[in-house]
This record gives sequence, C-alpha cells and structure tokens, in this order.
Amino acid sequence: MSIESDLQAFIASEVVADGASGVGLEEPLVRSGRIDSMGLLQILGFVQQRYGVDLSATGGPSDFETVASLAAAIRRSRGDR
Repeated sequence: MSIESDLQAFIASEVVADGASGVGLEEPLVRSGRIDSMGLLQILGFVQQRYGVDLSATGGPSDFETVASLAAAIRRSRGDR
C-alpha cells in the first residue's frame, strides 16, 4: 500500500465525518472544511505512529494541504527518494 492510499484510508475511516466516500489526492483538506483542527491532529498522530515522522516539528503549512503533500512531506522527512 502506498503512503497516499494509506493516508486516504485512514482519513476516510477515522477523520472525515461528513459520510462522503474518501478524499482525493489533491483535494484541499482543511480549506474544504472536511477536516478540522482536531482531524489534523489525528492525522499527525497517525503519521507519527505509522511512519515515525513528526510533521508538527518538521513540516510547513503547505505540507498539510492535501494527501499528496502530506505523503511528499513524509517521504522527505524519511529521506525517501
């Protein structure tokens, strides 16, 4: 499973409360209103537990915009190519 699909599955099952099916790779997470600050904290906790990356310490605001940007930040923090 890719980082993107892993994030999408987690967000759809644990974070998004509007009952819609999933979240797109390039869909704005917070700006769309589908994810609030508590949801963002859930995602950060998941990323830290699953990937050993603390994006709250190493990430910038643009890293939290979409699933794709979150995955890129995880790869960058882990030194993946």
